Amino acid sequence: MSGHADLTEGDRRQIAAHGMSEEEILRQIATFRNPPPPARLLRPATSGDGIVRLDPARYPGLLARWEIAAADGRLRKFVPASGASTRMFEDLQGTGEGRERTKKFFEAVGRFPFHDALAAACRARGLALQPAVATGAFDEILSVIFSPPPAGLGYGSLPKALVPFHHGPGGARTPFEEHLDEAIETVRDVRGVCRVHFTVAPECRNAFKAALLSMAPPLEAVSGADLEVTFSSQDPSTDTVAADEENRPFRQEDGSLLFRPGGHGALLPNLEATRGDLVFVKNIDNVQPRSRSAETILWKKLLAGLLVETLETLGDPGRPVRVCGVVRNEGEPGGGPFWVAGADGASSLQIVESSQVDHADPRQEAIWRSSTHFNPVDLVCALREPDGTPYQLARFVDPATVFISKKSKDGRVLKALERPGLWNGAMAGWHTVFVEVPIETFTPVKTVFDLLRPEHQPG
Repeated sequence: MSGHADLTEGDRRQIAAHGMSEEEILRQIATFRNPPPPARLLRPATSGDGIVRLDPARYPGLLARWEIAAADGRLRKFVPASGASTRMFEDLQGTGEGRERTKKFFEAVGRFPFHDALAAACRARGLALQPAVATGAFDEILSVIFSPPPAGLGYGSLPKALVPFHHGPGGARTPFEEHLDEAIETVRDVRGVCRVHFTVAPECRNAFKAALLSMAPPLEAVSGADLEVTFSSQDPSTDTVAADEENRPFRQEDGSLLFRPGGHGALLPNLEATRGDLVFVKNIDNVQPRSRSAETILWKKLLAGLLVETLETLGDPGRPVRVCGVVRNEGEPGGGPFWVAGADGASSLQIVESSQVDHADPRQEAIWRSSTHFNPVDLVCALREPDGTPYQLARFVDPATVFISKKSKDGRVLKALERPGLWNGAMAGWHTVFVEVPIETFTPVKTVFDLLRPEHQPG
């Protein structure tokens, strides 16, 4: 069956309403039918072979470059923050092993930064938190945690950025606030302006704006900074169409096409739209309390200084440049730095995810397992040509790095297509520098229990 025969007039109207082209949908359907080959790993990037280890003697020069770039207003920060807290709290739901984890959660409930908010929400229901914990009334308390406001805290669906992560001198602090605090230390210009951009889910934008109204004045008063915070959302035109098991467009019960978000690679237009010069990129859940962030702030400055130095060395690179911090691999799930062979046979440094690798190939699997470093998503990117013209970032995407996975919808299997990842294939054509950074700078929060780690507790 030809691609055009797969689409009806109703489909074409739906595609146009989604801001997409018929050609793009046909290309996606063709990708399901003929998936691109996996990445061809040559070897892991290691210290001295693709990964730079900075000599402390270089610190002063790099910090001086960072300071000039910051003062000139060249720096800003970009934080993908659209994720909900659902997965963070999923260990507290269910039976069996989940029940054991729930018990452990309540044994430590006083150590979580949202303890006071939870106690207050319980009181509003006529429930005393500690006596309820002592009697094992876990389901009642979990109802308070997951029920939407005003009946509960809404932590099952609240953006992860707005869940309290840390104890602070003025009360609990969210990762949203901690990222603003980090930005004040790393991107403030000579006039005190700090430019920070968050990508958020459209339905959560008002919640972010309300949080900003309450937290920005105290941060600005203490620091003397002027926070210039902007928001954007993933454009529906970056969604991808789903396919059924026969690689035909997946049809919903009413016969319409099913579109799905295209993964974090769909945020590439958002990054370009900032029209930034030198831009930090960091995940929302990788952040430290202010009392423990000195090492991280130092390394953000060093990475930015190294990016400026790299630009000086390259002159006109003809493509965007990124400096990526990588940490020693200690078993965290995710991608890492590798030397990869391109379609033309040329080798380049890339961040590679497990989904890009042919694990059935013993040689590729051996290379994958021999990786020494991990990608914590700690980047600083140069997005402009030497004359100041912004790069057209779509030109440097490797379309072969898409990812196809199996999902379900209404009890039926479907195939989902993710665009090349933001720091993987979407940046495949960039000039890349990998730098080893201390493991202390990487403190992700994937589950609520990560908040009990020492790096997230009061120093």
